[in-house]
Amino acid sequence: MTEIRLGIAGLGTVAQGVLELIRRNNALMQQRSGVSLRVVRVASRRAKPEVDLQGAQFSTEIDDLLTDPDVDMILELIGGDTVALELTRRALAAKKPVVTANKAVLAAHGNELMSGHGQQLLRFEAAVAGAIPIIQGMSGGLAANRLASLFGIINGTCNYIFGEMEANGTAFDEVLAEAQRLGYAEAEPSFDIDGIDAAHKLTILLALGFTGAFDLSSVFIEGIRHVTVADIRFAAELGYKIKHLGIIQNTDAGVEARVHCALVPSNALLANVNGVMNAVQINSDGAGETLFSGPGAGGEATASAVLSDVLALGKQMSSGNGIGVLPESDANNDQPSRLPVLLSMDDVASANYLRIPTVDQPGVFAKVTQALSEFAISIDAAIQHEASSDQAAVDIVLRTNEVVEATMNAALERLQSLDIVVADIVRLRVAPTL
Repeated sequence: MTEIRLGIAGLGTVAQGVLELIRRNNALMQQRSGVSLRVVRVASRRAKPEVDLQGAQFSTEIDDLLTDPDVDMILELIGGDTVALELTRRALAAKKPVVTANKAVLAAHGNELMSGHGQQLLRFEAAVAGAIPIIQGMSGGLAANRLASLFGIINGTCNYIFGEMEANGTAFDEVLAEAQRLGYAEAEPSFDIDGIDAAHKLTILLALGFTGAFDLSSVFIEGIRHVTVADIRFAAELGYKIKHLGIIQNTDAGVEARVHCALVPSNALLANVNGVMNAVQINSDGAGETLFSGPGAGGEATASAVLSDVLALGKQMSSGNGIGVLPESDANNDQPSRLPVLLSMDDVASANYLRIPTVDQPGVFAKVTQALSEFAISIDAAIQHEASSDQAAVDIVLRTNEVVEATMNAALERLQSLDIVVADIVRLRVAPTL
């Protein structure tokens, strides 16, 4: 039996979940992995809360985790991209294994951290989709496959908001306030609802499964603020649900990487992932279609992913020449010699949903279709309800054929300039075939 002595940085919800799972399931983990876990030190910038540290020493100095010779492995559970990044850098430089749940640091600094010793010493299953073993699934279970595409519901806050808007007809702002009250959304929710959180996660999946490099700047990012209950209802009439998706596709022209709202067929598996759950669907040449689904956040759910990395590293360490001694990496193989082409969003083609608020008068539909025809855009489906007596405007809802993004954007500018259009047009993309 190999004992791994842990040092935990941070004492928030995830760290407390780690402590609880070790307390409750350490014997089970020993039986399954041959690795015993013991927390020997906890460091947090805030004063120690009323938490059972299981005999571990506590301090407010993060550096203590690096200098304590009894710490075999560091769990970076601080969050943010300053202290956490510096701690990870210094630990890896000292050849001390690190397990992190920090998606922001990995998305921005993954190439640096995964070079050299980081390839063997750094693990980050918990950085994407909480308890779902998506990283181990891609790097292990699907390692023999060429991945064709990935579609992910990877932000539970957005998924919860859309679910409540759909089920209860509640306006976006009201659902967001309720999500904040329940703890599903932060007091400052931009990170979630503007797509940044999902983009960080997609950057990690893009690097691991498709390109070999962490490049947040290559990911197109769009949030959910512009979606209304009316859009959700019109989408349902067309046979779709609206989801906030991370999408990666391998095409002949290159790799697409994008985060945005998308219309998903109502009978698709991803369309029926509800609440704060996450799900990732991968299509590959050997395994075909695989779906990973589960809790995307929460203390013990994320702690489960953290400890899966701890145990995997512990088993690897126990088979080496001693604690902390892992195989050296070949620096020449840290990155592929030739990275795939990453497509600009302007070059991505998709079908589109358009909700166009117009004056209620004869001939407006013809003017809209004429404007679209100038860009060779055809209409696959249309909805136009009669205006009620108290409405000054009426929505024309269209689903277009597949159109290159740059062309669609130009067409939207033309439509918005028409004198019959009385408010901002809502445009959503239709998800590729799932």
